[in-house]
Amino acid sequence: MQTTVDSPVLGSRLVSALVWTQLLVVLAYGYGVVAYLLTDAPYFSEQAPPGWSWPAVVAVGIGFAPALLCLLVAVPALASADFRAERRQWRPLAVVSAASILMLLVMATPPGWELFDWYVG
Repeated sequence: MQTTVDSPVLGSRLVSALVWTQLLVVLAYGYGVVAYLLTDAPYFSEQAPPGWSWPAVVAVGIGFAPALLCLLVAVPALASADFRAERRQWRPLAVVSAASILMLLVMATPPGWELFDWYVG
């Protein structure tokens, strides 16, 4: 019985959890961006955001944390040729990981800060 030390240990359930977690965070953040662009700011009370905005508030406020954690697990696995050969779920994981990276880049820009200030500030 021979095992390799560098083989990925990600099971299909963990891969599915990574895909769904990143997808939910990215979709909620995208929802927040669209809502920000389409909502008239004077009618949005900062102290009491309307119910429709809570997914966006959570994604904008703390969405970076689950996105970073998922990326810390997903990126090394995606870099492994063995993982890509063994798992057919690597393409959806790669797509949502790229979307998470894009979301984090947007969060780190001045428009992302303005979005954060509008929802969380």
